[in-house]
Amino acid sequence: MKNNRIGLILIVSSLAVIALVVTLLLQRQQTEHAEQVRAQGLGMVRSLAALPVAVLAPGKGAPSVLDSILAYRDNPDFAYAAVSFENGRNVTEVASAGTLVPPAVPLALTGFAERLIAAGQNGRAIREFHGPLASADEKMQVRIGYFEPRTPFAMKDLPFYALIALAMFLLVPLIYLVIKREMAPLAALGEQLRTVAAAQAGSGQALPAVVPTNGNDGDADVRGLAHKLNRYLDQASARIRELEQESVASMASGRLLEYGSNKMQAVLQCLPDGLLVLDPAGEVTFATGKIEPLLGVPVAEVLSQPVEAWCRDPELRAMLARFRSAGLDTRSQMTIEFNPAGVPDKRLWATAQALLGHSMAYGTLVVLRDATREHLARQAGNDFVAHVAHELKSPLNVIGMYGEMLADASVDDPALRVEAINVIQDEVERMNSLVNNLLNVSKLEMGSMRPERHRVKLDDLLRDAWQQARARADSKGIRLELQVARDLAAVSVDKDLFRIAINNLLNNAIKYNQPGGSVVLAADEGDSDVVIAVRDSGIGMTPDDRERVTEKFFRVRETGLEQRGGHGLGLYLTNQIVELHHGRLTIDSELGHGSVFSIHLKKMPALVEGGQVL
Repeated sequence: MKNNRIGLILIVSSLAVIALVVTLLLQRQQTEHAEQVRAQGLGMVRSLAALPVAVLAPGKGAPSVLDSILAYRDNPDFAYAAVSFENGRNVTEVASAGTLVPPAVPLALTGFAERLIAAGQNGRAIREFHGPLASADEKMQVRIGYFEPRTPFAMKDLPFYALIALAMFLLVPLIYLVIKREMAPLAALGEQLRTVAAAQAGSGQALPAVVPTNGNDGDADVRGLAHKLNRYLDQASARIRELEQESVASMASGRLLEYGSNKMQAVLQCLPDGLLVLDPAGEVTFATGKIEPLLGVPVAEVLSQPVEAWCRDPELRAMLARFRSAGLDTRSQMTIEFNPAGVPDKRLWATAQALLGHSMAYGTLVVLRDATREHLARQAGNDFVAHVAHELKSPLNVIGMYGEMLADASVDDPALRVEAINVIQDEVERMNSLVNNLLNVSKLEMGSMRPERHRVKLDDLLRDAWQQARARADSKGIRLELQVARDLAAVSVDKDLFRIAINNLLNNAIKYNQPGGSVVLAADEGDSDVVIAVRDSGIGMTPDDRERVTEKFFRVRETGLEQRGGHGLGLYLTNQIVELHHGRLTIDSELGHGSVFSIHLKKMPALVEGGQVL
């Protein structure tokens, strides 16, 4: 009975599918027919609209083009053709047997169009196509009508539809046989279950609600099988859930490890030093982006090539080779200093340390640090110490020499004694200036020098500095001029610190001047600032020296026979003091034509009455 129901369902389903397919094919045929009629009608209307009126309506008794269309029509649904005036009156018309030509619609000059005429006296609906005549003197139109098809079904297509229905209907037995074969095991199992149930019912025993644990009858076998199957499915489902949870946990752990690795690499990439990690075989497994600017070697080459191929520095290669050798004590650390061949103007420190953990060696960590500044500072410091020692030794030798001369009782010349005392005093002042500059530079670099700014009369400060420098200028045969107005605006400065900056500029202008030269101390007031300038007619500077003259320990190279000496701290200290006062120091110099050092300070607004002015 169950198989019969399946067969009936298959037959009904196949008939429904056949009906649906045939319906879709008929709808498609009807749509194609309508499109064909539309194309034929619009094409014929356009062709007739281009003909002269005399050809379309030649007069009574003469054949017209419309008669030819009726006589040789290839569409059995052709209804009529007519030429009409704007008011709807037909000039000429032809129609198939039993067809009445419907009245025309008002002429539409916008182009060719169509309309659907409902079934009336003709008994069938008509689709009319119409358009204006191009050659008519009056407003006229040509119209052609076709009957709407009664049914989309055509007898010529009957074999095609029958073949499709037969093919689909023949599939029903095949599908039925396949389903029956696939359901045979289930049917056999159902039959066995019914047999077991019938035998159990015949013995008068009811089916237990719970599967017995020690029964051997058929019911117990079936229920035990079902119970085991359910338990297996439950265990499988539980195991699947456990595996899914483990998969999610493993995925989360993997992403967490990936995030930690990416974070650590980002941290390492941000370090200012370059890092290399080598495996125990000596191959580079990790390198940061700082390696390229430090060694001048692209990171891609460092990671893809052996050390001997990309490393052009013998010191670095030798250090890496030591850590690669098996007999080396891997607990030791090694540091070298070298100039990289790829970037010769740099000085690098390379430190190598073995990576150890759990009694194993995982490779070598190499840290490359740019020590160019330290190297230059150390070199400049050494030069400075040597120069300061020379600067102190020279006046001490002079003082010692003149001291011995004063101690000699045979020297009675008063003029010689006065000269000796003056020379000793000058050398003491020279040493005192050096020591004071050293102390001031030390205070600046330690941050302990904080300016105590007050409102200061700039003209008085500049005149005091000019008076102090006159004696030294006169002794050198140099003319010292002052060009400062009495009504200069007051500025907010630390008077003692600013005096040091002015004195350093004046001393340099006198020291590096020519005999018979001149030094001018001037001050000009602008709209918002005051400019203090020290101009000299001295030896001047090259553009390169002018860019570096305010650096610490830098001294201008002198090419003449006279070496004036110096310790390279005066202009550095002056520039630092000016910057502490939020000003700026500008330098204009030409070799052999003197220099101009200008200090630009912001003017201070007028204080309230009674404010203290120093």
